[in-house]
Amino acid sequence: MNTKQLLERMADVESHIAVIYERFVARFHDVPDVRTLWESMSREEVHHAELLSLAAAGVSSAVVDPAAIEHVTTLQSLVAQQEADQPSVAHLQDALRVTAELEEAEAEHLHATLNQLGDVARALVNDPAMAHRSHALVEHVLKLFGGPALQRRRAWRQFHA
Repeated sequence: MNTKQLLERMADVESHIAVIYERFVARFHDVPDVRTLWESMSREEVHHAELLSLAAAGVSSAVVDPAAIEHVTTLQSLVAQQEADQPSVAHLQDALRVTAELEEAEAEHLHATLNQLGDVARALVNDPAMAHRSHALVEHVLKLFGGPALQRRRAWRQFHA
């Protein structure tokens, strides 16, 4: 796999995450604060996909480190699993858990991949538009609406950060 293909794959993953959030908007439209958060997160993911696609159009087809491919493949698998499971997500707590899992996986795998690409992706790594501005909002919503399991997970993450 080359750099262009990997960036296109990353853009595709971001687009799929946006769709997951859009479906949560539709399913939980009666919870305005959370609905607004997911709307914002979906727009952010679409924007990230656009940035990645633009970057893919401007790079050479250099071969990439297999570790970078593994990161994207792991993220892709998680997103595919969440898409498949999404019809069974009926409770707000479960939707928030999925959101937390997706955001954590993105932070771990997508950003690790960009860093592994080195100079090719340096502009993306340093681009403030690629930052997940919603992270603090996600944490706040988890605090307000999350059940005991999400609260423990959030506390564990903060302790280990």
